[in-house]
Amino acid sequence: MGYAILPMIARVVMLGPDQPVTLHLFDNIEQVDEALNGIKMEFIDVAFPLLKACKDINIAIMLGRFPQKEGMERTDMMSKNVSMYMAQASTLGKHAAADCKVTS
Repeated sequence: MGYAILPMIARVVMLGPDQPVTLHLFDNIEQVDEALNGIKMEFIDVAFPLLKACKDINIAIMLGRFPQKEGMERTDMMSKNVSMYMAQASTLGKHAAADCKVTS
């Protein structure tokens, strides 16, 4: 889902033609790091004109959840999701602007 929405954010589709965009890609699943680096390289290669670097996060879009696997209790799945959301909240606490808008 994230891979599909990223180009829309980096283009003018989501925030308009004059809004610089900085993407902070984060996942607390270690195996995803390589994929995130690949996405970063793709976005650098495409050279989206609005993709800039800046310090504070003004809009955070939180995508994803841990899927309930066969034999897993719902409480186990929720526990994994809570730890994931807490890690995301900690990261936002360090890097978000005071007026950051968060959606999921």
